[in-house]
Amino acid sequence: MKQTKTVKYHYKLTEETLEKDIESFIKEARKGTFSWDYKHNSEGLKIIKQYFRWLQEKFDKKEYEECNICYGKLILFLIDSSVGEDDANFGYEDLLSRIDKDFDRFIKDYFICLVKTCDIEELTERTADYAVRLGRAGYGFDSDIKTLIEELDEQTLKNLEQRMLIKTEGMTKKDEDKIDIVHFLMEIAQEQNDKKKYLRLCETLRGVVPDKEVDYIVWEFDEIGPEPEVF
Repeated sequence: MKQTKTVKYHYKLTEETLEKDIESFIKEARKGTFSWDYKHNSEGLKIIKQYFRWLQEKFDKKEYEECNICYGKLILFLIDSSVGEDDANFGYEDLLSRIDKDFDRFIKDYFICLVKTCDIEELTERTADYAVRLGRAGYGFDSDIKTLIEELDEQTLKNLEQRMLIKTEGMTKKDEDKIDIVHFLMEIAQEQNDKKKYLRLCETLRGVVPDKEVDYIVWEFDEIGPEPEVF
């Protein structure tokens, strides 16, 4: 992306498509071009915000295919880089909130695009990947789970859950990615207020995480009775 200045800053793509421009930006960020961004007039942050403005325009025009690809590349990169899981380091304490105080709205649009453009196989892969990235980063959003529940019919959602659960087979204590997927599925069950499904998922963690931790997760569903000791 190229930045020009008259009375205010204007932006234009330096690559032929938005997708390629985002890829180029990510590549440069990983080289350290935007390290400690706030010391350099927050150029990287301004570019990221412009990407989301363009994506919002495309989303409003129902250009879901392109938004799906671009949101996926940009959002997952930003989640990783915000917590040091990527070579890019913008130097902000909370990068996502600096981009937008309501970053959750981008997550909602991303999941709407996923639902509208992906078949069940791709939706499973993309949702599982997102769940793992989110788990590593320790982030939590409201709209990802809610959008899946609201936008998918009951059978498709059930199919998605089953396919994601298959990915956790053979789970051991070292399989943090699989554990993150289970936690994501538990959040779906909790949002649906489906305690039976929630408890069934909890039991898949027995022997994988400490029993005290599982007991606490069980208690978290409705918080009835004394709070279990985790440590």
